[in-house]
Amino acid sequence: MAFSSQNAENLILSLGGKGRFQLTILFLAAFTYVPLVLNHVIMAFHGSPIPHKCMVGSGSVIDTNLTSLAGPRYLTSGTEAYVTNLTHSECSTTVGYSDGQQKIIKCKSDQWKYTPKHVHRNIVSQFDLVCSKKYLVSLATTIYFTGVMLGGLVFGDLADRFGRLPVMLFTLYASIVVGLATAFSVSYAMFVCLRFVHGVLIQGLQTSAYTLLMELFGPKDRPFAGIVAELFFGVAFMVLGGLAYLLRDWQHLQIAASLVAVVTVFYPWVVPESLRWLIMKGKTEEAEKQIQRICKTNKIPFPAECWGLLKDSMAGQAKTVRQHNLTHLFRSRPMTKISLICFYLWFTMSVSYYGLTFKMTSFKGNPYLNFFISGLVESFTYLACIPLMNKFGRRKPLMYSFACGGVMCLSSGLINSFTSGLDHLVTGFALTGKCSMACCFATFFVYASELYPTAVRNIGLGAGMFFARFGSVMAPQINQWADLLLGIDGILIFGVLAVAASVLVYPLPETHQKHLADSLGEAGEPAGGAEVARLNTEEEHEMENRAVEA
Repeated sequence: MAFSSQNAENLILSLGGKGRFQLTILFLAAFTYVPLVLNHVIMAFHGSPIPHKCMVGSGSVIDTNLTSLAGPRYLTSGTEAYVTNLTHSECSTTVGYSDGQQKIIKCKSDQWKYTPKHVHRNIVSQFDLVCSKKYLVSLATTIYFTGVMLGGLVFGDLADRFGRLPVMLFTLYASIVVGLATAFSVSYAMFVCLRFVHGVLIQGLQTSAYTLLMELFGPKDRPFAGIVAELFFGVAFMVLGGLAYLLRDWQHLQIAASLVAVVTVFYPWVVPESLRWLIMKGKTEEAEKQIQRICKTNKIPFPAECWGLLKDSMAGQAKTVRQHNLTHLFRSRPMTKISLICFYLWFTMSVSYYGLTFKMTSFKGNPYLNFFISGLVESFTYLACIPLMNKFGRRKPLMYSFACGGVMCLSSGLINSFTSGLDHLVTGFALTGKCSMACCFATFFVYASELYPTAVRNIGLGAGMFFARFGSVMAPQINQWADLLLGIDGILIFGVLAVAASVLVYPLPETHQKHLADSLGEAGEPAGGAEVARLNTEEEHEMENRAVEA
């Protein structure tokens, strides 16, 4: 008997849907988003600007020659000129002499005085990342997301080969150790190296945890599962806003953000491996034990008929199971089209979302309150995505969310670039655009996981995350260089990308209420377009008629 993904889908549906077991594992897996998000956006506070001045010679006495400060100056009469004033700016000190001449002295390490407004101490003040070293702040974020970008590829493949659970647990606990070590960085080089490693681990955590929780449910409940995961994204923003408000020293904030994950210490004894992955790998005994555990927890009878049909097909599957890799995403024209469009969508969502996120501390208002409100509004946005996806599917909500986000970003960028005195309007449009991008993330995480078959789902999501994190890598650089090179707000670039993304969503197939494909052969057909969707619908009607006749 050939392996059937429909048999696997029927088994998943027979295990209680949103039962006690599924909901428990869903919330446990989704909680990993909190430490994940804290580390993704913590640089908004670690690298926030702190007012500063170059204080060279600040302890010197005026009306002396200050030879050690600027060197002696001599009048035409041969007498030595004396210093009349010192003017301290952000990057240098201007020495004024009695003969009217001036000399500018640039600051060196430990010669700046910081006057914190919100953050008491962060990497900017600890490592003097100001003036000619200011670019190192955005570079630190870029280096972190470069690690995230690499982690999506590395751990996506490992999770498909060795299982979702071991990858999730390893990356979760290893990230605690690396996060704590980061807090004790004694140099900028040490800080960014540890952040890079942390980024690699964090992305492995996100990819494996999300795949594990999505594979718990059938088609009707997958949007619910995806939105619950995204809700923790909004919760993490609120948590970070609160922690940063209470802990104004970056080292204390880093330690607290790392220790959040300690509460998951019991996960190895509670969270199981993905049942769908066990089935795909032909691990009959492990799969049956997990089914029994699910039935006991949900207080439902063992689905002997569904399991018998699937077990028979798994006998052949175990012998013929093969390993897949990145190249399998491009083995057919439909899969190639899906992959290329998805890669662009991942990039656009990420570059826009994180570009707006890292600008939040520069928006008008209290940065801690901005973060908290942003997380609160995003949480409501995620909740709104559930009925939208259930009623309109995946494609339309995604398309309109991109369009709305693009228009909001363009409006905010144009107002900020060509007008003045409308700061609140700029902030409002920008935050609306950010929430639209959050809605895109919530919808597309569900959509993308349904577009790829089980055989390469983690590889597809991992590759998509690579492009998403490439967007994250570029976000701080676009924010920094758009104004310097083009004289415009970087939000304008995000807007153009988002509008283009809304157009590219249209050719993708709708996956609403379709069973998850398991093999590459199955995945190729749904990507074919409307004709295949029509055939799938006819097949479903035929199955319903047979059931009625029976």
